[in-house]
Amino acid sequence: MAYKTVFTALTRFDKDAPELTYSEEMTRTQDAHLEVLSLGLDRTPNTYYEIGSNAMVMHAAIEEAHMQASEIQANVRSHLEKSDIRFDTISAIASAAGVGRTVAMQARFSDVAIVGMPYREASAHEDSLVLEGLLFEADCPTIVVPEGAHAGPPDCIVIGWNESAQAMRAVRAALPLLQAAKTVHIAIIDPPTTGPERSDPGGALAVYLSRHGVRSDIQVMTCQGYKVSERLSQHVTETGASMLVMGGYGHSRFREAVLGGATREMLQDSKVPVLMAH
Repeated sequence: MAYKTVFTALTRFDKDAPELTYSEEMTRTQDAHLEVLSLGLDRTPNTYYEIGSNAMVMHAAIEEAHMQASEIQANVRSHLEKSDIRFDTISAIASAAGVGRTVAMQARFSDVAIVGMPYREASAHEDSLVLEGLLFEADCPTIVVPEGAHAGPPDCIVIGWNESAQAMRAVRAALPLLQAAKTVHIAIIDPPTTGPERSDPGGALAVYLSRHGVRSDIQVMTCQGYKVSERLSQHVTETGASMLVMGGYGHSRFREAVLGGATREMLQDSKVPVLMAH
């Protein structure tokens, strides 16, 4: 089992951007095909204009978005033509409200998508929209990568296991990487005392992984006064893991946006790539 189609969406070009360098390296190591969406954004402000000027402003914004998409696409093509990977470039434009839908239409036939870390001070607003479009609308497993992330097969992977459907989808999506890893830790933080796995937390997952040739150990721990995201990040650091696998957005996007949540907090603080599924 391997990834055969890797996808990434760019709203600006930077040859050193983690999502581009990681996508390129993963495509190479997986002997896959890379699809790059060059996305121009229509940033027309939703405000009142004088009669007759609104259409002119909208037309100018759309033209600018087309030019932006074409420029990104040309730069991506020029950059990737120097590499030894198979790739395609696609251009499209979208309004802020339509970013998720546009990304989803292009990514839905991909095995895995790569994006940069959203929810950080240096992140653009559209970064989170791209991620949410991939997870919620394309239903595409996504690896969120920080600066300097290495895309080679991870030696050590931590699975953040909470018995949820999202976590199980993430594990299935991560199988090509889990099978290549030397060490896999199933991390369980404060398991429920009344859940279906109360007598053997993580046991069924370990059996599932073993049938796919993945040897794993189970590490049950408490929060110790930390947030779940902080405790999980601490465990990733302690084990020297080079990737975290977890379910994404256990609550609605609105509740996550208003109240925070483990997903948002992990993506603000993680030092390693995070493979997520919803």
